[in-house]
Amino acid sequence: MVGILAYLEEFNYASILLRLSLAVILGGIVGAERATKRQTAGIRTFAVVCLGAAMAMVTNEYLCVRSGDTIDASRMAAQVISGVGFLGVGTIIVTGKNQVKGLTTAASLWTVATLGLAIGAGFIYGACVGFILIMVAVKVLEKASRYQEKHNRVLEIYMELSPEGGMTEVMEYIKSKEFVIRSMHRDGQNTFKSEDVAVTMELDLGTKKDHNSILVELEHIKGLDYIEEIR
Repeated sequence: MVGILAYLEEFNYASILLRLSLAVILGGIVGAERATKRQTAGIRTFAVVCLGAAMAMVTNEYLCVRSGDTIDASRMAAQVISGVGFLGVGTIIVTGKNQVKGLTTAASLWTVATLGLAIGAGFIYGACVGFILIMVAVKVLEKASRYQEKHNRVLEIYMELSPEGGMTEVMEYIKSKEFVIRSMHRDGQNTFKSEDVAVTMELDLGTKKDHNSILVELEHIKGLDYIEEIR
């Protein structure tokens, strides 16, 4: 294993082929995980970004070999790191209910680019360790993140209420539970029922509570036609 890694660190045609192939494979695997979440950036995007970063690093190394010490070995890598940030911005979406989506995908794209740089530089051991930790972060830590979100002290909800008593019933429920309204505003978007009023509300629950149980209780309130949590 050590011998293989040492060989891949050498600069020759075979090691270049293996580095670029590994970049496509590892980048594609991370992209496949994002694709399961129906993100706009999937297998192809991640594979190409990782390959592009690896190609930039290999090219930089090639120029260094050709020109000796006259070429800055980190110049192209620095441009990749800053450039991919602009690409990641394109995956971030703010929905009509002020939900921010795509942050994990944007962060994954940037990290996969650095993964490609490591592979392109021949730092295969570091790239493999980084790849494993990326998968742990996006797969294993996702469960911990979702649990934290669903048991947070702060609950932000979007509701569509009947103008005839819907808001009154909701306010009485909030008062009975001793929740504190941190912010509330009427949403201007269209509702499922034309006569309903759309309201976005942020509640302080006092302590960490199960958000699903609160949403279920709210769903039974007369005059509340639709509700969802904003994450």
